[in-house]
Amino acid sequence: MSTNETIDLESSSSELVTGVVDVLIDVIEPAAGQTTLSLYEYVNPDALEDIIAASASKKSDVEVRFTVEDYLVTVRSDHTILIYEPLGVQR
Repeated sequence: MSTNETIDLESSSSELVTGVVDVLIDVIEPAAGQTTLSLYEYVNPDALEDIIAASASKKSDVEVRFTVEDYLVTVRSDHTILIYEPLGVQR
């Protein structure tokens, strides 16, 4: 199963990172009502912003993948965020 979210292309890169965190919190539903998630534990948010911004300015497509708590997260240069549940997980 995957969750797909697209962030407004006019958004700033910091909104991209906020969007990634918001979508992750919705999908992963952290234990004990936790409402924050630090991407720094999984990926460098500044580098993610730089890669996506550089790709957009050069009009080239890029896809950055990383895992967060066994979920595969894909961020594309069109500001699409895809989150895939780990295989074998049943909710």
